[in-house]
Amino acid sequence: MSIRVAIVHDWLTAAGGAERVLDRICRAFPQADLFTLFGSLEALPPDLARAHRLQASWMQALPGIRRLYRGLAPLMPSAVERLNLRGYDLVISSSWAFAHGALADRAQGARHVAYVHSPMRWAWDMKEEYLSRTPLPFGLRQLAEARLARLREWDVKAAQRPDVLLANSQFIRERIGRCWSRESQVVYPPVVLPGAAFDPPRARDPRAPYLSVCRLVGYKRVDLLVKAFAYLPDRQLWVAGDGPEMGALRRMASPNVRFLGWVHDEEVRSLMSECRAFLQASREDFGISVVEAQGCGTPVLAYGRGGARETVRGIDDPRPTGMFFETRDPEALANTIMDFERCDFSPDDCREQAHRFSPDVFDTSLRHAVSALLS
Repeated sequence: MSIRVAIVHDWLTAAGGAERVLDRICRAFPQADLFTLFGSLEALPPDLARAHRLQASWMQALPGIRRLYRGLAPLMPSAVERLNLRGYDLVISSSWAFAHGALADRAQGARHVAYVHSPMRWAWDMKEEYLSRTPLPFGLRQLAEARLARLREWDVKAAQRPDVLLANSQFIRERIGRCWSRESQVVYPPVVLPGAAFDPPRARDPRAPYLSVCRLVGYKRVDLLVKAFAYLPDRQLWVAGDGPEMGALRRMASPNVRFLGWVHDEEVRSLMSECRAFLQASREDFGISVVEAQGCGTPVLAYGRGGARETVRGIDDPRPTGMFFETRDPEALANTIMDFERCDFSPDDCREQAHRFSPDVFDTSLRHAVSALLS
């Protein structure tokens, strides 16, 4: 029996980690129609853009929506609820903000599976961090907090709508339970691993640079890495990525820090394969880049909070693939990097760990969840 499937994604403005998951969902359901609040299919590979029909909400027509959308969050609950999903038997939402609130056609018995990257961070765990980015007068601060409170109320209500919640990590499963009071099952995101062309060297060059790959925004905490390398003048840090923090990071950087800007995926894999280690200073919900680095045989030094604890085996493991640091102090991190260099990590162990998160594992888990619901 054929079923009509609708896939709902928050917005399509850039190709990031959530879009890699969306890519895989679309390939699992090639006949599905795709819905979003705003954006275009340019954020997806060309073959998917040709295969799927995209329908955007009324927000698509707002002038400057791609620049101004962060300030329009209070409009998004209404926009996602007004997506026309009548006639679809199955809704699969890919949500880090609003998509899980889409209204399936319950009158026709439609079911809804929500893949949750995270409950909206800026309204829950990271509220203070987001509000502190731009100092606000007291009155505006009160208004912003009131709007976030209303978003949290909607978020809890919307989270009761899906039949099944799939969390992208145990870390997010716990956040879902805390914020939404719902159970969920963990389905790790799909990570496309490098092929044989990126087999790691058997011995890493101790003069090779350390590598960070991420969008240069505040919560990624690249500033911590940059400041730490001021204490390590005989070591190099290469930073791949672009974003609004680029200027500030360049101004604070010592001469041993090099900024590469935006880098194509193939070049990222080459950098990962050849660097001394991969660094992550942010608290990630999952952290695809950390897995990709291990897939290149590269050990990881990561902040010991969030998804990294699930994707990296620390030095207390018999076959470690990395190390964690617990405090966000630049000098302490510099000392941890020196400790890191005294440890041995096997490229084969790193690659084996990465294969736990392959696309095939994701596909099987997603199909199982959908089949169990529909049966």
